[in-house]
Parts: sequence; C-alpha cells; structure tokens
Amino acid sequence: MIDDLERFLRLAAKLESDAADGYARLAEAMRADGHDEVAEMFAKFGEFSRLHLAEVQGLQSEELGREFDPRADDPQWPDAHSPENPLALAPLADITSRGAIDMALETERRACDFYSAVAGQTRSDRVQELAQMFAEEEGEHVEHLERWLERLDPQ
Repeated sequence: MIDDLERFLRLAAKLESDAADGYARLAEAMRADGHDEVAEMFAKFGEFSRLHLAEVQGLQSEELGREFDPRADDPQWPDAHSPENPLALAPLADITSRGAIDMALETERRACDFYSAVAGQTRSDRVQELAQMFAEEEGEHVEHLERWLERLDPQ
C-alpha cells in the first residue's frame, strides 16, 4: 500500500522515466527495421512519457518542495521491472512491429493496473486522486495502442 505522497510521486517519476527510455529504444529498433510509421508512433509515446515526467516533477516541486531524480531512485517492483518499461518484457532483436506494439500494450496495461491498484488501496486522498488521474492517462495510451493493432494486417 502506498500512502506516502513522496513515495508515490517518486515511483511515478521512475515509471515515466523508464517509459521514455524504453519508447526511445523501441523507436530506434523499429526505425532500424524500416518500420518508420511505427517508429514515429513510439517516438511520440516517448514524448508523452517525458511530458508526464515533467508533470510529476512539477507536482514534486509544488507539493514536496523539491524534485527527485528518477534515475537515482531504485524502487522494488513486484515483478522486478518498472510496470511501464517496455524493454523489461522482451528482447528487441528481431522484434516485429506487431510484437513491439503488443509489448507496449502490455506494459501500458500494467502501468494502468499499477495506478489503479494504488488508487484502490491507499488511505491518502491526494495519492488516490493522482493515482486515478494517472490510471486514466495510461488507459488512453492502451486505447491508442489498441487502435494501432487494429490498423495492422494480421500476421
């Protein structure tokens, strides 16, 4: 259970930092394989993650009086990986565009589940409010990726 606002915002910053790094690597892998349209989509997801990270760091400044470096934090995750790190689930060598989108979809679902669980378990009204907001944002990412899968020809 996460009741402490500082801990929650530090975890959220780490999630978004990991996502930004992961999506940059997915974009590189797709671009290297000639999947430019999918690479561009992952690059945009990386931009969204950097925007979310800036939002979380702004909340850290406003509510805690300082920002924390997400690269300096090393939180313990339930399954050894940050829920929003797309690189944690599969190697990138020989990954198809569909495989990359499937992997990203799974990680976005895990991030949504993480935030939803925090919102449902916390005793802090502020943590609950923020976790619900972040879960909704992750849910929008899930919907976007599902639309991308619909666009791809079945493989």
